[in-house]
Amino acid sequence: MNDVKLLVGRDGTYKNCTNLLLKASVTGRRGDAPRTFSATLSDSEGHDRLNANCSEGQQVYFYLNGSEIFRGLLMTDGRSNSRKLALKAYDKCIYLCNNKGSFSYKKKTATYIFKDCLKKLGLSLGSAVSTNHVIGELVKKNTTYWDVIQDALSQTYQATGIRYYVYAEKGKIYLKKRQEQTSMPILDLKSNIQTYDMSRSIYNTRTRLTLVTSKGKKKGSSINSSLEKKIGKFRDIQSVDEDITKAEINQRIRAFELETSIVDRELKIKADGNIKCVSGSCVYVDISNIDTKRIMFIEEDTHTFENGHHTMELKLSYEKTATTSTRNNSGTVKYRVTANSGLNLRTGPNARIIGTMKKGTEVTSDGKKNGNWIHVKWNGTWGYAYNSWLKQI
Repeated sequence: MNDVKLLVGRDGTYKNCTNLLLKASVTGRRGDAPRTFSATLSDSEGHDRLNANCSEGQQVYFYLNGSEIFRGLLMTDGRSNSRKLALKAYDKCIYLCNNKGSFSYKKKTATYIFKDCLKKLGLSLGSAVSTNHVIGELVKKNTTYWDVIQDALSQTYQATGIRYYVYAEKGKIYLKKRQEQTSMPILDLKSNIQTYDMSRSIYNTRTRLTLVTSKGKKKGSSINSSLEKKIGKFRDIQSVDEDITKAEINQRIRAFELETSIVDRELKIKADGNIKCVSGSCVYVDISNIDTKRIMFIEEDTHTFENGHHTMELKLSYEKTATTSTRNNSGTVKYRVTANSGLNLRTGPNARIIGTMKKGTEVTSDGKKNGNWIHVKWNGTWGYAYNSWLKQI
């Protein structure tokens, strides 16, 4: 059983509506601006009814076991002859996607653009990580603040291979780097997974990439020969600037190999609720039936609270890895650690830590992989390291 509490009101005066609550859900999706709260309340004349009115600027607070898990603006309220009241609220990010403007930035980072957008709208900044990459020019007319921020983050990802995401919490808005957490929920069939559905698709797969300028000059290319032999030729052509650097070319090709030149896989899970499982975070999934024992990022989440029970539905992404690798004559692969804080070497995927390898450390792999984990040798010891923080050399 879960202890929930629902408050609705404004200006410091809030009504506790918990005793009227029939069902509630909190939903989010990576790439979408606000998280959404939906609720159905009893609206019978025999109870102390809630005077809900979205035109009054009422706020909604929702708590689970004493901790706030949602805070936002009531956007929709509706009553029906079934004597039920329906509420829908959105967190602070709604102001980013429901306001438009014109924007012109030159030689600014995504962090600067994010902070500037919040300042223009008078929104409270929680914190913002430094994205470092300088965007040459970003000009947008009559578009939303959210789209400008997402465009900046997309360009940053194309240049650096690092993903960032925006979220709201307790009335403030944050910019965070998407990365593996030191600890995460574990989902498996024995303890908490109720149902799962895994699918594969090659509809958006491309086996070839060519980078060309507006004048038709070829700047780079990539071919996934092994996959192309199986499914045939699917080619993509992308436009690049005349002055694109070698490093930028390599990153565009790497992004293509990781994101597009692969077989897309998707996993949907319904499980016992865990409020730590929200879009942008990650979980460790253990489903041997579909050969899935790995860390996965949450793309979409819906948490439902009804009759004292908490369940969740998650859409998970397999971290995408290129299907080809370059080996030397001995059959081994060399990698360099890129994590600023170092990278743990473990006895197995998500298992006991053997030691921590410093940034810049070079290791050797025999090519064995287990999901997102690579089998490597460091200081004469073999173990597994998470591949996001290993760069092939």
